[in-house]
Amino acid sequence: MDHSGTPIRFPSTANLYIDSLDRSTGTSTDFTITKQQNILAGFFTRLGVVEIVVDWCIDNISAYHKNNTFTVNVEGDTGPFTVTVPDGSYTVAVLLDALVFALNDLSPSAVFSIGGGPAINGFRSLDSDTNFTISVGPMQTQLNLKAGVVGASFPVNCPNLLTTPYIDFVCSNLTYQQGLKDASTNNHSRDVLYRWVFAWDGPAPSDYYGYPIYQGYERFVSRRYLSFPKQIKWNGDQPIGQLSFQVYDNNGLLVIAGNDAGEFEWYTTLLISEQ
Repeated sequence: MDHSGTPIRFPSTANLYIDSLDRSTGTSTDFTITKQQNILAGFFTRLGVVEIVVDWCIDNISAYHKNNTFTVNVEGDTGPFTVTVPDGSYTVAVLLDALVFALNDLSPSAVFSIGGGPAINGFRSLDSDTNFTISVGPMQTQLNLKAGVVGASFPVNCPNLLTTPYIDFVCSNLTYQQGLKDASTNNHSRDVLYRWVFAWDGPAPSDYYGYPIYQGYERFVSRRYLSFPKQIKWNGDQPIGQLSFQVYDNNGLLVIAGNDAGEFEWYTTLLISEQ
């Protein structure tokens, strides 16, 4: 019996480390890296993202997102009035408290408070000692409060304060050779390196009112390792020169990290293979 076998030599690999802080100009969501020499040279035919780290501190309630105002019409008052909460990273509990504070500071006749709790399916409510009506708006929609109805208590049922459910990391310099293109069910289809979905690997922690704290409400630094990454085709005769990166939200718009440095940075490792 022949017990001989064929020796297998695994392909040679290398790592390409990318750091958004290595940019000389631009922002962490739109920048180009150019070096005096090629960024990567040698014979290789495949690339794949195996690790990505996101350092996120972008406000989920802000004037930029147009979700920092709230309008109500209090019975007996003259006309509706609009309150503004400061830009920031909010859990549902913190936003409700800030909203009540702003309403009481501006309301001439009503006293607002947070009610509810376990007595009504575990959800809190926005209450007042006077009937009022909530106007349609982004914050009202995110808190899932019923608009256009007169009442003194409005349950805050299943709110979601995320400004985008995911972000796409794009680098056309690395994906343009790919014959098999990415596709999407929305109208903003691009070839992506990786789509980061704002979700914890386990159950989300809860705020002091019992609402889940979804990833993206507060500052986080999180790492994801991909055991089986997307295989990106590359022409083995070409080096990698300059690299341009963009990060888009679910609406196909560049993510805006604000004016302060450090609101959003990211790091990734690409596995480079000769086969």
